[in-house]
Amino acid sequence: MMNTTLLNSSYQLPYRFQKLTRPLSVQLRSPQHEPSEEALLDREDDDHRVTNLTIKNSYSQPIDEIEVSNQQGSKHDQLQIWKQSEKIMHQWALKVNVPDASVTKTLTVSGESTVSEVTLKLVELLGSLKNWSKYALWCTDKKTWLIAPRATLNTYGLDAGNKVIFTTTSKKLSIQLPDRSQLDLEKADFSNTLFSVVCTICRDLRVRHPEELSLLRCAKEEDLKDARNVTARRTFRVRKANKPKPKKDAGASQDKMDTFGASNGETLSPHGSVANVCQLTPDEIDHIDIKEGKTMDERAMMNAGWLDSSKSLMEQDVQEGDMLLLRFKYFAFLDLNKQRDEARINALFHQAIRSVLSEDVVPTESECLEFAALQFAVEQAVRNPPKLAPAMAPGKDDLDSALADLEVSLGANDPDLEKLNNTVLPNYNRELQANLKFKKPNKIFFFLAKPKMHKFTFRDTTMSFFKDAAGSGPPDFVQDLKDCSIVPEVDVRKGKYILHIKPPGGKEYLVLFGDKEEFCQWTAACRLASKGKPISDSTYDSEIDIVKTMANMQEHSQTLKLNRNKRAVVTSDEIKTEDFVSARVGRKHRPEQLANLILDAHNMLPRRDHTATELRLNYILKWERLMDFGISYFIVKFDKSKKEELLGISRTHMSKFDLAPPHELLKTWHWTSLQSWNVNWEIRKLTFNVDGDSHAFECNSSEIKIVHEYIGGYIFLTLRKESDTELDKEMFYKLTGGWQ
Repeated sequence: MMNTTLLNSSYQLPYRFQKLTRPLSVQLRSPQHEPSEEALLDREDDDHRVTNLTIKNSYSQPIDEIEVSNQQGSKHDQLQIWKQSEKIMHQWALKVNVPDASVTKTLTVSGESTVSEVTLKLVELLGSLKNWSKYALWCTDKKTWLIAPRATLNTYGLDAGNKVIFTTTSKKLSIQLPDRSQLDLEKADFSNTLFSVVCTICRDLRVRHPEELSLLRCAKEEDLKDARNVTARRTFRVRKANKPKPKKDAGASQDKMDTFGASNGETLSPHGSVANVCQLTPDEIDHIDIKEGKTMDERAMMNAGWLDSSKSLMEQDVQEGDMLLLRFKYFAFLDLNKQRDEARINALFHQAIRSVLSEDVVPTESECLEFAALQFAVEQAVRNPPKLAPAMAPGKDDLDSALADLEVSLGANDPDLEKLNNTVLPNYNRELQANLKFKKPNKIFFFLAKPKMHKFTFRDTTMSFFKDAAGSGPPDFVQDLKDCSIVPEVDVRKGKYILHIKPPGGKEYLVLFGDKEEFCQWTAACRLASKGKPISDSTYDSEIDIVKTMANMQEHSQTLKLNRNKRAVVTSDEIKTEDFVSARVGRKHRPEQLANLILDAHNMLPRRDHTATELRLNYILKWERLMDFGISYFIVKFDKSKKEELLGISRTHMSKFDLAPPHELLKTWHWTSLQSWNVNWEIRKLTFNVDGDSHAFECNSSEIKIVHEYIGGYIFLTLRKESDTELDKEMFYKLTGGWQ
């Protein structure tokens, strides 16, 4: 090493070089200590050589030395020296807290230091106290993980004032499943995106199509009581999730089985995410304090708790040990198969029950009894399962068994498919004509006015009305029933068959029918038309059967009431009616009467030996047919509106409702007509274009990102074609992630 020329402070350069002098402050570090050194480096541009280097150090310990040659050097060598000096000049101290080791380490880094370099330095200082492979750097100020190995600290915008911790990426997390059982994850990945975490959970629980589910924060009573207050709505976004109740000891716990086929305490995940599932008691569920919205305002407030699918759990203030809810977020279910989706069907079944009981959907009283009957049938099938199929006949090998399973999965033995194969093709010229009675509720003395007979015709999705019974000339009134509200009213004892029709933004009118057969045909056609399906659709006959079943429930209930005295009266203790029907229906009957109505409806179910999975699937299919099924609400304010309104997002369309009861439907936009949508993240406003018209609104009940993710999620689900294709995560992130 060449000797370094040390000059005192009295040395002066010639006058012609003084303006070319460039002082630099060089920070050097001692191996044992970390003193602050100053260095002054002068350069003469004429001969391109380093003339002197003055180093001042207040410590006697040796310091890191820089080699400087007094000989003539090339420009490349001088450039390297200057780069080294510049690097030393921009170094600063980064303090990293390591909670698991209860220490804080100080690292000398620069803005050009990569994450991998910083992590390597930190691990070398910590030593081999434990395995640090599952640890990563987390910046608490910026709420971001430093996990990209080649990214520099400048990329993340870090400086000496930021707080950084070195923590594990796998933490404990409690998940409440739709059936209210609790899933305890020992190693949930807090550094990966939420969508990846949901995919892992669904894979462990054997639930297909994880893109339909997401994680939701628990809502408390105080979150919903001020739902009309905009400030109170926003406080729910940053509220921490509920802490789960500590588990009881093993001796006090009952022998419970989780709904996904594993016994209590069994490890479900073969991929390293150790998970225990236990069924909570009603007292434990009440302790968790999970509330359900009762009004439209509260239901819109509940949607503010959905987590961002493109961010990690740590980035959304989820802490270790918090409880989150796993729920179906998008109500567009692809390929529900009773052979392959037992866990998925069961989860959907329990979420559908909560939707009916909490009146997220509002079925009629007869439909509520039908739902209760199916729910009671599921409980009976679980307690007394049907007999298993006989053993495989001798001579059948594994290939024959596999072919039989394939035949079942393709639906070859399905009686509904056999019935469909024996029917003729749909009649595209099908038309209904009848003389029916018509009423307008907005008339004065509505109940005293006698309805008049008029001629009605129905073709495709349009119903036409003629004032005279002959129907001559053009129709006096034509109504396209697409997106209309269709509510049937049946009273078999009085011979009353009424259909309530309410168009979007219009007034309700009534159509009265003379007999049940005519009522079922027209009601089925109107229900299909409200969904955008013509009367020539292949599901028209099955829709007629559904309406007939609803009408027959009251007819059979009158006969069953005559034989009630022949059997013991069912008490409310044997059937807890609040677990089967909503509070609205429960207030109309005494518990004993309601229990008998549920049993009567159960006796009217088909007398086939259905398994619990088949009954759950029937419950889900009937739930999907409800008019207000699968609508997620948000409180928004459109640009050209002076008041807040309700925005409803479903699998086929987006609708605008009046915020004040009875929440009249104002406008509907279908996804097939959506041309584009974008979000201005600075002012948090979403703009979408439909059929050349532009609409913009801001969301007052939740972050605009949640609304954007709902729209992108449903667009993604409509693009799915085959069930077994690989999930396109990149496309999902593009449609739901946005840019902020």
